[in-house]
Order: sequence, then structure tokens, then C-alpha cells
Amino acid sequence: MYDPTDERGVPTSRGVPRVVFIAVIIGIMAIFAVGFDTIFLSWYGHEFPMQHALRIPLNGSYKP
Repeated sequence: MYDPTDERGVPTSRGVPRVVFIAVIIGIMAIFAVGFDTIFLSWYGHEFPMQHALRIPLNGSYKP
């Protein structure tokens, strides 16, 4: 707790440690890398449904 009558004064902060600053930058870069990878590879394995697949009744009366 700060005491204005204390002659030692108030301790000053030395700021954010460099390790924390570097970790934040690496974390932000990782977020953007995962986002880029997701967008870039989203086409792989994507197949549109067959045209007749949309005509299957959903009430359980479908008999192949």
C-alpha cells in the first residue's frame, strides 16, 4: 500500500518483460498462420452433393 509519508518512495515498474512481448508477437503470428492455413486449404476434400441427393424425403419414406 502506498504511504505518502514513507521516504523510500514508490517503486516504479520496469515495464513489460521482453519475453512477454516476444510471446505476444509469436502468438499473433500463429493466429494469422492458422487462419491463412484454414482458408487456403478449405478447398481440399470439399465435394458438393449430388443433384439427386437433395430430393431424398426426410420423413423416413425413402427406400433405395
